[in-house]
Amino acid sequence: MPPPRHIAVLGGGLTGLSSAFHLSRRFPNAHITLLERQNRLGGWVSSEQVQLGNDDGPKDAKVSLTVESGPRTLRPVSKAILELINLLNLQPALLTTPSTAPAARSRFLYTPALRSGLTALPSSPLAFLRSPLRKIFLPAILREPLRKSNRSQDALEESNRGHPYDESLDSFLSRRFGSEVARVLGSALCHGVYAADARELSVRAAFPALYDLEEQGRGSVVFGVLKAMLGFGGSKQKMEKEEYDLGDVEALMRGVAVYSFRGGIQTLSDALVSALDARTNLEICSGEGVSRIEMREDEVDSLLVHTSKRTLNPTHIVSALPLPLLSTLLPPPSSHAPPLPHLTANPASSVIVLSLIFAAPPSTIHPPGFGYLVPRPLEGYPTATTLSSAADLGVLGTVFDSCALPIPPGSEPEAGYTKLTVMLGGPYSISLRSDDELLLTRVLAHLKEALQRELPRPVAWRVWRHERCIPTPRVGHVGRMAELGAVLAEGEGRGAWKGRMEVVGAGVGGVSVGDCVEAGRRVGARW
Repeated sequence: MPPPRHIAVLGGGLTGLSSAFHLSRRFPNAHITLLERQNRLGGWVSSEQVQLGNDDGPKDAKVSLTVESGPRTLRPVSKAILELINLLNLQPALLTTPSTAPAARSRFLYTPALRSGLTALPSSPLAFLRSPLRKIFLPAILREPLRKSNRSQDALEESNRGHPYDESLDSFLSRRFGSEVARVLGSALCHGVYAADARELSVRAAFPALYDLEEQGRGSVVFGVLKAMLGFGGSKQKMEKEEYDLGDVEALMRGVAVYSFRGGIQTLSDALVSALDARTNLEICSGEGVSRIEMREDEVDSLLVHTSKRTLNPTHIVSALPLPLLSTLLPPPSSHAPPLPHLTANPASSVIVLSLIFAAPPSTIHPPGFGYLVPRPLEGYPTATTLSSAADLGVLGTVFDSCALPIPPGSEPEAGYTKLTVMLGGPYSISLRSDDELLLTRVLAHLKEALQRELPRPVAWRVWRHERCIPTPRVGHVGRMAELGAVLAEGEGRGAWKGRMEVVGAGVGGVSVGDCVEAGRRVGARW
């Protein structure tokens, strides 16, 4: 395949920005066009500075606090992000939370059916033995190694036919640890990451480490964990270590649990945009959406990208668009280009995010820690969420933002305020058009019950409504994406895509910031 001359990157979210950045470095002689329908770049990453006046707080000083409508903290496990921090010189902007901090050691569940208030997730063996959760988890953990390998026969038959073995997270945990562990722990994890129903979520796509542990333990997750702790029983394959340009960032992240930036996560996407603006081989076209992708019936099966303003003739295309949107832009099935499968196979969760700021120190509002998650109700998700009470609200979890990250140097007045963020919706059928004031009233009532204390009215608050923001990889997702990749890579015959188009993003790989940045980093590696 000849090297790219013109690459069209569709979508200016984090995956698209990362793709454009790394492509411009990988192919310095190619022209790159980044197309984004909206006027702003960064996708779901959005940080806002809330200005509080002298009358809003406990001290006679003006304060600016950062609130996030999207991702709010990062973990230092993604080397792709650490590399960006180094390449974009973001070290001075880092805000880090050490692994010894309460935010790293203390996380909670809110399980009103089991007990009132918050229940701390055990962070040590002694804490585990004292925890009310031991009644659920301890018998399940002790029994798990005694259970025989019990993967479903239907799934095994699918695997024998060449389809990767898969099942839902709920099915996996129920099979190995029992239905109550699956409901309490599995659904809470799913709420925190995907805002989805664990009974639909693919364990192979969302939590592949669990599947791998069962494989290594020959049917037992507990044995798999023990083998991993003892340093044997893992994969014998030697993986080539990929090189990342980390500079001093890896050293800066030693002992760090989570981190962000002064000004919020948007500092990262803004720095990417600034870096792209400085690239001479790259053109950013915000406010210019894609209307159609076409493959010509000529000798080389030329690609065309029609936008709201013009028609481009790129040699290669990277789509970082949501998969259902991409499906509406592709040539019809009867056209010259082969259809791309599975683009509409997965749903996406809609979420309401409320950021609340109280004019009181965190110790008076919530316990020290990162926050809490809310498992699926015993009776299942209600068919309709009416906001008639705090119990009928559809809360997925709450982050204690004031504890999750340190106060930036020079911003000491922030210590007199508490920030926290509540997430609602996902598998709950809450309306995105819910009244703001009613929403706030119900959320404050929920927080009163969960935190077991009276709360003042917030001095500032923000509501964001994110429609279809987090894709849910359903069971079979890994196999479906492999089939999609095979069609895109097919190089034989007239009308083949011939590897000239890559499809990436949260709907293909993982949904975390690190997954999106890594996907953009890998784009074009075979061109």
